[in-house]
Amino acid sequence: MKLFGSLGSPYARKVRILLAEKNIAHEFVIARGSAPDSPVPPYNPLGKIPTLVRDDGRGLYDSPVIIEYLDAFGTGPKMIPEDFDSRIEVRRWEALGDGIADATVNISHEYREPADKQRSAEWFAKQQQKIDRGLAVMEKDLGSNAFCFGQRFTLADIAAGYALGYLDHALPKVEWRSKHPALARLAQQLYARPSFTGTAHVASK
Repeated sequence: MKLFGSLGSPYARKVRILLAEKNIAHEFVIARGSAPDSPVPPYNPLGKIPTLVRDDGRGLYDSPVIIEYLDAFGTGPKMIPEDFDSRIEVRRWEALGDGIADATVNISHEYREPADKQRSAEWFAKQQQKIDRGLAVMEKDLGSNAFCFGQRFTLADIAAGYALGYLDHALPKVEWRSKHPALARLAQQLYARPSFTGTAHVASK
């Protein structure tokens, strides 16, 4: 299998963490879907990353679909529980992580625009509120538990960890640890895992 993505994409990192946890052999190809000579569009008509190319040559997208597909492979444990209620809870954590990452991407990309062309302060506040509310729910639901859901590492932990990691990377001035000590504890544990250290963000050029 082949994964198209960038070293700065939070969504590609989410997939790369799962690939590492599941011990799935693959080729990671650094590519941008928007580049004029991008290899992504033939496999993903939306021209977005991450895009997975399966062994039969067919493309798969986007990250939640790729995650579900990959969970059937590899030697590592299942990241998405089979039990329906547990499965939905883990996917809810994924939705929270994706939502926090979405808002972080929106803010960080807007900061790249010239000051006189940036959106209003109200727009920035609304994006930050999404992050704040998402973190508050994660903090409450995690509590004193060792893992985000259940008694072992799952996609829920990947979702929380990749979102927190991207927040640290893209918006380092956002101080979230003092308000969310449970998440700070979780992040410290997750960031030490080989799947996280081996997929650390690299600033886009």
